[in-house]
Amino acid sequence: MKKPVPDPPPFDFSRFKTRGISFGPHDFNGKCMFNVSEELCAEDALVHACLLLNCLRASACDAASHLTANDHALVIGIAQQAEMAKALVDSVLAGLVCSGRGGGE
Repeated sequence: MKKPVPDPPPFDFSRFKTRGISFGPHDFNGKCMFNVSEELCAEDALVHACLLLNCLRASACDAASHLTANDHALVIGIAQQAEMAKALVDSVLAGLVCSGRGGGE
């Protein structure tokens, strides 16, 4: 049976690249001290973001164990927000793989 609408062409995630963005503190000349490089594979950048968010969550949970009740609640809130952000990034990456849209396919 012929489909009325053909399948879309395969999605090549590897063609999406990062845009250079500077962030963080500035030196005495006004230049940002840190940046995200241009032309990085977007999928690799998302994977690294997951790793950073996981470290943030672990650090916040560890720090919370040494705080008073009110401060503990604030730091646990940070950990939960990091976990939610990581879940969103993980979901995007999983969706790319499940739908056959990974860069290596």
